[in-house]
Amino acid sequence: MQNENIAKVIIPLSKCVPGMILLQPIVDIDTGSTIIGKDQLLTEDILRRIKKFKHTEIWVGINREESMWQIEENVLNTYDKYIEVLKNIIGSKREGIDIKVNEVENLAKCITEEFVYNFNVLACVSLVEKMDQDIYRHSMNVTLLSLLIARWANFNPVKLKQVAMAGLLHDIGKIDMPSQLIDKTKDLTVKEKVEFRRHPIYAYEKLSQYNELDNEVLKAVLTHHERCDGSGYPLNLIEDRINDISRVVGLADEYDNIRRTANIFETIKILKCDMIRKFDINMLLEFCNNVINYYIGEKVVLSTGEIAEVVFIQPHALHRPIVKVKERYVDLYENIQIEIIEVL
Repeated sequence: MQNENIAKVIIPLSKCVPGMILLQPIVDIDTGSTIIGKDQLLTEDILRRIKKFKHTEIWVGINREESMWQIEENVLNTYDKYIEVLKNIIGSKREGIDIKVNEVENLAKCITEEFVYNFNVLACVSLVEKMDQDIYRHSMNVTLLSLLIARWANFNPVKLKQVAMAGLLHDIGKIDMPSQLIDKTKDLTVKEKVEFRRHPIYAYEKLSQYNELDNEVLKAVLTHHERCDGSGYPLNLIEDRINDISRVVGLADEYDNIRRTANIFETIKILKCDMIRKFDINMLLEFCNNVINYYIGEKVVLSTGEIAEVVFIQPHALHRPIVKVKERYVDLYENIQIEIIEVL
């Protein structure tokens, strides 16, 4: 039986430290052979031995007192550095600078190679609740999330590059818009809403002059606000008219926008319950199922005022997990009057 002081989390093997307990076998990706069995205590010797094998993120047990989203300083520094690089490439309001497509391609390549671990991606974009977010930080988050979705959808390397490029450039049409229009996300007048919804067109017009830009990237920039049910803009396209790169970027964009004001469980509920017809269903469900598993072991505040720990994600109700409050377990799917109001 698992120790009550141990929480189950999923992290890259590179983040494992001596004392953690393996909750699944470590398997060599190339050969399929089991390197270390389940329930093993990780030691310094074991960690040294497994470095030479190719492996991915794994489930481990850690002390409940430890923070799940601990992330190396160099990863955060890289995240911030790339945001500054993006700003220098595409410029700010009224600068009128030429976009150097080769620099955007280089940045997309660096991001794809640097952010290999899904854990690092989610750890960085989860900072959205703690930081002011401008077009550049949002575009970086959308790029990282788009790569995550594309990987889970098994996109090939060419499409991964297109996804990263589209993520970096998707909101460039907002650069020259009045800041009050960008910041005012609700209660827009009819005239303001029409103007705001033109930003994908402005982006397409700005980028289409660069012949070296991939046409699929241009399409994705123009249509990242289109939705499968025809409710999107600016062209009101339906599912079969929206390319898969645009579907990826659109989902990533929506997720990052919702997460500005909603916790992860509220976000998953909105996407899976309220917006499921707007996105590629398979892509949306794969994304939601994978993302929410990273929050097993997290502490949350319930609407009852109690502090609880997420112990099990329910496939039929991802946003209403089973949580542990002191010594009792609470099924939030059955106790619909209780909500998760904050993730600690």
